[in-house]
Formats: sequence, C-alpha cells, structure tokens
Amino acid sequence: MQKSALFLRQWKYHAHDYKQRAGLRVAERFITAVEQALEFIRANPYACAPYDPGEGYEDLHIYKFRKWSLRDFPHLILFRLNDNSSIFIEALYAHKMDIPSRLSVEK
Repeated sequence: MQKSALFLRQWKYHAHDYKQRAGLRVAERFITAVEQALEFIRANPYACAPYDPGEGYEDLHIYKFRKWSLRDFPHLILFRLNDNSSIFIEALYAHKMDIPSRLSVEK
C-alpha cells in the first residue's frame, strides 16, 4: 500500500484541524479511524465502492478510484488499484472538498 503525498498532507491537516477545533481526543479518534479504514482497504479493496467524480470530470474516470468512508467522520479515502497487487491511497476527501481540483495538483 502506497500513500500519496497529497493523502498524507490531508491526513495531517484534518488531524490538526480536529485537535484545534474539538480537542486531542477527537483528533486521536480521527487518526484511529483513518488507520482502521486503511487496514480495511488493504484487506478488502474490492469491497469498496467505485468513486464517481460526476459530470464535468471525465478525465478522472481513467483512474478508476474506489472509496471507503471513515467511521464517525465525514471523510472518504480515495484509492486506486494497480495490477491487482498494489493499492495507491490518493486522497482523504472531506465531503465539502472539491476533489478533482485537489487531485489534479498531484498528477
């Protein structure tokens, strides 16, 4: 499993934001939720639904992203599979985030 620089920045940003706004316990719960989601994705990548970026973002369909929701937090982890053996964790999507614009920076 490989994690993109974008994903790592987003994870750090959101953990810090939760710590500032809701306290250390909530930030720690968020970190644990991400870790648990990553373990689920590692063990069950095909149990995760395909991600549809919507109209106007047809160029993102070529990546065939999949998604998995965090437990108790309004975030998705977006990832893609490569050659059925590698998992690339691409982004930690907060539901109000414009994901196509963020992913285009990394590609």
